[in-house]
Amino acid sequence: MKRFVFAFLAIAVFALGSGSALAAPPSDPVGFVLTAASCPNLPTGTVITGTGTMKTVENMTTDDSGVTTVTNTTHAFGTATDQEGNTYRFNYSNHFRISNTGPTDPVLSGVMVDSFSLAGNGPAHLNNGFRAEFTLDFSTGLPVASFVELSSRGDPLDFATGESRCDPL
Repeated sequence: MKRFVFAFLAIAVFALGSGSALAAPPSDPVGFVLTAASCPNLPTGTVITGTGTMKTVENMTTDDSGVTTVTNTTHAFGTATDQEGNTYRFNYSNHFRISNTGPTDPVLSGVMVDSFSLAGNGPAHLNNGFRAEFTLDFSTGLPVASFVELSSRGDPLDFATGESRCDPL
């Protein structure tokens, strides 16, 4: 999933054993294409194209006992249009806090909360989100992400595969 590219890059510092606080640039451009083929909550034939800005702030700390905690907050907003020229606004928010159990533990886990909404003058309206147990496992070197759904609304993603459905960011 695109939203974790920043997290994987920043948390990779953890795997390499350096750093204590990380922050992304003030804002980055973001774009997406969302279709009815991937999102069953859109009218048949709908193609939504969005652009905006995204800001991610990440902080990593290690306490005296060697427990590492990563906190990540991402927010994006912008405009979108559909294939008929209808205009929309979107808002995206994601937050997670994950920790390991000590200096030799390669697995970080915690709770992630995610939300994506789209509203405007056309027929496409979305209000998606989820709360999930989020785990990053570095035991094989590269991070492997997994999700266990705690609650969701609006079909945001396939929790078995991590693939986006109605949440393009």
